[in-house]
Amino acid sequence: MTAMEINPQNKSRIDAEKFGVKELDTMINEAYAGISRVLSRIRRPQARAGTVGSPIGKLFFAESDSGIVAIQFLFNNSGERTIARLRKKFELIENEPATRRFDAGIRRYFGGDIAIKRRPVDLSLIDSDFQRRALERLREVPDGAVISYSGLAAAAGNPSSQRAIGNTMATNPVPIFVPCHRVVRSDGSIGNYGGGVPAKVKLLRTEGFTVGSDLRVGPNSVVGNRGTRIFCRPECSAAARAESSHQLIFANAKHATRAGMRPCKVCRPG
Repeated sequence: MTAMEINPQNKSRIDAEKFGVKELDTMINEAYAGISRVLSRIRRPQARAGTVGSPIGKLFFAESDSGIVAIQFLFNNSGERTIARLRKKFELIENEPATRRFDAGIRRYFGGDIAIKRRPVDLSLIDSDFQRRALERLREVPDGAVISYSGLAAAAGNPSSQRAIGNTMATNPVPIFVPCHRVVRSDGSIGNYGGGVPAKVKLLRTEGFTVGSDLRVGPNSVVGNRGTRIFCRPECSAAARAESSHQLIFANAKHATRAGMRPCKVCRPG
């Protein structure tokens, strides 16, 4: 029988000569399923992956062609969940050159070069539009500044979704580079962190913040308004009037000035 003869019109002849109808259908379905799985693996993009050490513990990372797609602290149990999510969308390939680049970037960051976090990131592990919007708004928070949970919720377009913001930060697939450590409570206390509170303190101090034993940012912090581009002392009435979506807390006046803000003429912050 030639290849030209094996077509839907000849199916009944094949069935009768060699197989039962059900047996042949099962074989065809299994063959198609196997081919589909192979094609699916071929179509999946690759992500370069590796592990590096850091001052806040060992980190797993993965990088797609679009940017860093995942960073995971390896001392907690969420690493397996992140890798499982990655494997659904990417073929993970251990890559030494990418690991060396990532390691060098992490070392530079903890050495004071916090601008390294502006490297491209890939948010393809995020399925929710709200979560994606919140993480994109978070990336707009300038170096040396933090935003409150309520402020980020407002910036993402839903001021009442503070709980959802907390969940988004807890499941952020790209910590450090999508800086969920820059989200704090409205009273200035730093709150929780997926990598642990000591890691959050370390990250904030690396970015210029003084974090006291009470786990609050300060005492040199100033409040900036992204709408007016003015920064004030925390007790200034002008700071209190700022919309939460516009309000940022800067480590000090120097960081606020560097972000393009000017000091309030009323409270004259240092």
